Amino acid sequence: MNINKKMIQKMGIGALAMSAILLIANAALAAETAVWTTVSVTGSITENISLNVDEELRFGDISGPTLTRQHTDLSLSFRVNNLVSTVTGYRNTSTGEHRPYVGLGLALLRGDLSLDSSTKLELRELDTIRGRTELTASADVSGVTPWLTEEIFVDSSGITGNRASIGITKGLNDTVSVNAYYLIDTAGTDFGNSTHVLGLGLGVSI
Repeated sequence: MNINKKMIQKMGIGALAMSAILLIANAALAAETAVWTTVSVTGSITENISLNVDEELRFGDISGPTLTRQHTDLSLSFRVNNLVSTVTGYRNTSTGEHRPYVGLGLALLRGDLSLDSSTKLELRELDTIRGRTELTASADVSGVTPWLTEEIFVDSSGITGNRASIGITKGLNDTVSVNAYYLIDTAGTDFGNSTHVLGLGLGVSI
């Protein structure tokens, strides 16, 4: 049997749809819900260096959202080559936390299906180092990009958190894109007490 590009895309869409159904079914049992909104602005400084500014607002309880947390990120990304990139950044939160970080990104697979990994080391409260590793699978289907991610948080005590998400990104033009996603945010490994998040984002490239 010949497996062509169109068939691969259909299989990918089917897998994403099935994952979405399972996630939404699980969300019906959620004890906590939230809405996260993000605005991300990226500007090229040179061909391989870009400046990134992210502003994220996190609201608790979808039925009656109230602002619970705000993040501002400022970072520099450097593309070493087509496979490797690095990032150096700083995050400030509304809880008073100052969090410098460094990271490494790897393009593991390119083609009809893309697979990327990202690992960051964060200095939290100036006394705790936390690692976070994210794996992202994505595809380009008829002008939109569906994606799946899995992120694990680890410090000296072990696994401190897990985030799994499914989403879609759509470019409106060469400068602006929008995205929407559903995310399960778990503290430690207690999946029975996860927060179920609806995410909305705006991306701008200048």
